[in-house]
Amino acid sequence: MSKKILIALLCLGLIVVLYFSASRPGSSPGSNYIPTTSLEEAICAKVKAQNEDCKKVILIDTDSNVAFVETEFGIHPVLISKDHTKMVKMIPGLDFQEFREEKEENGPITWRVENNVQKDFSILYGFARDKAKTIIINSEGNIQPNKFYVRDDLAGMSGGSGTAALWVWYITSKDEMIKPADITVYGADGHLIYGGSKEE
Repeated sequence: MSKKILIALLCLGLIVVLYFSASRPGSSPGSNYIPTTSLEEAICAKVKAQNEDCKKVILIDTDSNVAFVETEFGIHPVLISKDHTKMVKMIPGLDFQEFREEKEENGPITWRVENNVQKDFSILYGFARDKAKTIIINSEGNIQPNKFYVRDDLAGMSGGSGTAALWVWYITSKDEMIKPADITVYGADGHLIYGGSKEE
Protein backbone atom coordinates (compact mmCIF):
# COMPACT_ATOMS: atom_id res chain seq x y z
CA MET A 1 0.00 0.00 0.00
CA SER A 2 2.77 2.46 0.90
CA LYS A 3 4.45 1.66 -2.43
CA LYS A 4 1.32 2.73 -4.33
CA ILE A 5 1.09 5.99 -2.35
CA LEU A 6 4.77 6.74 -3.01
CA ILE A 7 4.35 6.13 -6.77
CA ALA A 8 1.20 8.29 -6.82
CA LEU A 9 3.01 11.15 -5.05
CA LEU A 10 5.95 10.93 -7.48
CA CYS A 11 3.58 11.02 -10.47
CA LEU A 12 1.69 13.96 -8.99
CA GLY A 13 4.99 15.81 -8.34
CA LEU A 14 6.11 15.17 -11.94
CA ILE A 15 2.80 16.50 -13.31
CA VAL A 16 3.10 19.68 -11.18
CA VAL A 17 6.69 20.27 -12.39
CA LEU A 18 5.67 19.77 -16.04
CA TYR A 19 2.67 22.06 -15.65
CA PHE A 20 4.71 24.94 -14.20
CA SER A 21 7.49 24.46 -16.76
CA ALA A 22 5.03 24.65 -19.65
CA SER A 23 3.08 27.62 -18.28
CA ARG A 24 6.17 29.75 -17.48
CA PRO A 25 6.50 32.63 -19.97
CA GLY A 26 9.51 32.48 -22.30
CA SER A 27 12.34 34.91 -21.91
CA SER A 28 12.07 38.10 -23.90
CA PRO A 29 14.00 38.17 -27.19
CA GLY A 30 16.17 41.07 -26.06
CA SER A 31 17.44 39.44 -22.87
CA ASN A 32 19.66 36.89 -24.64
CA TYR A 33 20.76 39.13 -27.51
CA ILE A 34 24.03 38.09 -29.10
CA PRO A 35 25.55 40.58 -31.55
CA THR A 36 25.72 39.16 -35.06
CA THR A 37 28.38 41.56 -36.32
CA SER A 38 31.90 40.48 -35.45
CA LEU A 39 34.75 42.91 -34.88
CA GLU A 40 36.20 41.88 -38.25
CA GLU A 41 32.94 42.74 -40.02
CA ALA A 42 32.68 46.06 -38.17
CA ILE A 43 36.26 46.97 -39.14
CA CYS A 44 35.69 46.06 -42.80
CA ALA A 45 32.47 48.09 -42.89
CA LYS A 46 34.30 51.19 -41.60
CA VAL A 47 37.21 50.68 -44.01
CA LYS A 48 34.77 50.38 -46.94
CA ALA A 49 33.03 53.56 -45.77
CA GLN A 50 36.36 55.35 -46.29
CA ASN A 51 36.43 54.23 -49.94
CA GLU A 52 38.88 51.39 -49.39
CA ASP A 53 38.33 47.81 -50.47
CA CYS A 54 38.54 45.56 -47.39
CA LYS A 55 39.70 42.10 -48.41
CA LYS A 56 40.15 40.78 -44.88
CA VAL A 57 41.34 41.54 -41.38
CA ILE A 58 44.69 39.77 -41.13
CA LEU A 59 45.47 40.29 -37.46
CA ILE A 60 43.83 41.72 -34.34
CA ASP A 61 46.24 42.49 -31.48
CA THR A 62 44.10 43.06 -28.40
CA ASP A 63 47.15 43.83 -26.23
CA SER A 64 48.08 46.80 -28.44
CA ASN A 65 44.49 47.68 -29.53
CA VAL A 66 45.45 47.56 -33.19
CA ALA A 67 44.30 45.47 -36.15
CA PHE A 68 45.70 45.09 -39.66
CA VAL A 69 43.46 45.11 -42.72
CA GLU A 70 44.39 43.96 -46.21
CA THR A 71 42.99 46.13 -48.99
CA GLU A 72 43.47 45.92 -52.74
CA PHE A 73 46.52 48.18 -52.56
CA GLY A 74 48.17 47.33 -49.27
CA ILE A 75 47.96 46.86 -45.52
CA HIS A 76 46.27 49.40 -43.21
CA PRO A 77 46.70 49.38 -39.45
CA VAL A 78 43.56 50.45 -37.61
CA LEU A 79 43.18 51.51 -34.00
CA ILE A 80 40.46 49.56 -32.17
CA SER A 81 38.61 50.48 -28.99
CA LYS A 82 39.94 49.31 -25.63
CA ASP A 83 36.91 47.03 -25.23
CA HIS A 84 37.71 45.52 -28.68
CA THR A 85 34.25 46.14 -30.10
CA LYS A 86 34.84 48.76 -32.80
CA MET A 87 37.35 50.50 -35.04
CA VAL A 88 38.38 53.91 -33.73
CA LYS A 89 40.67 55.24 -36.46
CA MET A 90 42.27 54.17 -39.73
CA ILE A 91 46.04 54.70 -39.89
CA PRO A 92 47.87 55.44 -43.19
CA GLY A 93 48.70 52.23 -45.01
CA LEU A 94 51.64 50.46 -46.60
CA ASP A 95 51.45 50.09 -50.39
CA PHE A 96 52.22 46.68 -51.96
CA GLN A 97 53.22 48.02 -55.37
CA GLU A 98 55.44 50.75 -53.97
CA PHE A 99 57.29 48.22 -51.81
CA ARG A 100 57.76 45.90 -54.74
CA GLU A 101 59.00 48.63 -57.08
CA GLU A 102 61.39 50.16 -54.57
CA LYS A 103 63.03 46.95 -53.39
CA GLU A 104 66.50 48.05 -54.46
CA GLU A 105 66.21 51.42 -52.67
CA ASN A 106 64.57 50.13 -49.49
CA GLY A 107 66.50 46.93 -49.01
CA PRO A 108 64.79 44.17 -47.04
CA ILE A 109 62.41 46.44 -45.09
CA THR A 110 60.43 49.65 -45.26
CA TRP A 111 58.58 51.49 -42.51
CA ARG A 112 56.70 54.52 -41.31
CA VAL A 113 56.20 56.16 -37.93
CA GLU A 114 52.82 57.61 -36.92
CA ASN A 115 53.06 59.54 -33.66
CA ASN A 116 49.99 60.58 -31.65
CA VAL A 117 47.47 58.66 -33.75
CA GLN A 118 45.38 59.20 -30.66
CA LYS A 119 46.33 60.28 -27.14
CA ASP A 120 48.80 57.73 -25.76
CA PHE A 121 49.09 55.79 -29.03
CA SER A 122 51.94 55.86 -31.55
CA ILE A 123 52.93 53.13 -34.00
CA LEU A 124 56.00 52.18 -36.03
CA TYR A 125 55.20 49.64 -38.75
CA GLY A 126 56.45 48.37 -42.07
CA PHE A 127 56.92 45.61 -44.61
CA ALA A 128 59.77 43.08 -44.53
CA ARG A 129 61.00 40.63 -47.12
CA ASP A 130 61.62 37.05 -46.08
CA LYS A 131 65.38 37.50 -45.82
CA ALA A 132 64.86 39.98 -42.94
CA LYS A 133 64.84 37.36 -40.19
CA THR A 134 65.62 39.60 -37.22
CA ILE A 135 64.68 43.28 -36.96
CA ILE A 136 66.05 45.43 -34.12
CA ILE A 137 64.66 48.92 -33.52
CA ASN A 138 67.71 50.63 -32.02
CA SER A 139 66.02 54.01 -31.59
CA GLU A 140 63.32 52.48 -29.35
CA GLY A 141 65.61 50.71 -26.89
CA ASN A 142 66.90 47.91 -29.14
CA ILE A 143 63.59 46.04 -29.17
CA GLN A 144 62.32 43.49 -31.65
CA PRO A 145 58.93 44.26 -33.20
CA ASN A 146 55.92 41.98 -33.55
CA LYS A 147 55.97 40.36 -36.98
CA PHE A 148 53.36 38.44 -38.99
CA TYR A 149 53.28 36.75 -42.37
CA VAL A 150 51.01 38.13 -45.11
CA ARG A 151 51.59 35.78 -48.05
CA ASP A 152 54.05 34.68 -50.75
CA ASP A 153 53.07 36.71 -53.78
CA LEU A 154 53.79 40.35 -53.10
CA ALA A 155 57.32 41.26 -52.08
CA GLY A 156 59.30 40.25 -55.15
CA MET A 157 62.58 38.38 -55.15
CA SER A 158 65.65 40.38 -54.26
CA GLY A 159 67.32 41.68 -57.39
CA GLY A 160 64.74 40.34 -59.82
CA SER A 161 61.12 39.82 -60.66
CA GLY A 162 59.03 37.10 -59.15
CA THR A 163 57.56 36.57 -55.75
CA ALA A 164 58.77 35.97 -52.23
CA ALA A 165 57.30 36.01 -48.73
CA LEU A 166 56.01 39.32 -47.39
CA TRP A 167 55.82 40.13 -43.68
CA VAL A 168 54.43 43.05 -41.67
CA TRP A 169 56.22 44.16 -38.50
CA TYR A 170 55.19 46.75 -35.90
CA ILE A 171 55.51 48.15 -32.40
CA THR A 172 53.15 50.46 -30.52
CA SER A 173 53.90 52.92 -27.74
CA LYS A 174 52.12 55.31 -25.43
CA ASP A 175 54.90 57.83 -26.09
CA GLU A 176 56.09 59.50 -29.27
CA MET A 177 58.63 57.46 -31.20
CA ILE A 178 61.96 58.81 -32.40
CA LYS A 179 62.08 60.00 -36.00
CA PRO A 180 63.91 59.01 -38.07
CA ALA A 181 63.88 55.46 -36.73
CA ASP A 182 67.22 53.67 -36.42
CA ILE A 183 66.77 50.03 -37.44
CA THR A 184 69.14 47.09 -37.92
CA VAL A 185 68.24 43.92 -39.84
CA TYR A 186 69.93 40.52 -39.72
CA GLY A 187 69.56 37.60 -42.12
CA ALA A 188 69.08 33.89 -41.40
CA ASP A 189 72.80 33.37 -40.80
CA GLY A 190 72.92 36.20 -38.27
CA HIS A 191 74.87 38.55 -40.54
CA LEU A 192 73.94 42.22 -40.78
CA ILE A 193 72.01 42.90 -44.00
CA TYR A 194 70.71 46.40 -43.28
CA GLY A 195 71.47 49.11 -40.76
CA GLY A 196 70.89 52.80 -40.30
CA SER A 197 68.17 55.38 -40.18
CA LYS A 198 65.82 56.52 -42.93
CA GLU A 199 64.04 59.85 -43.24
CA GLU A 200 60.26 59.64 -43.62
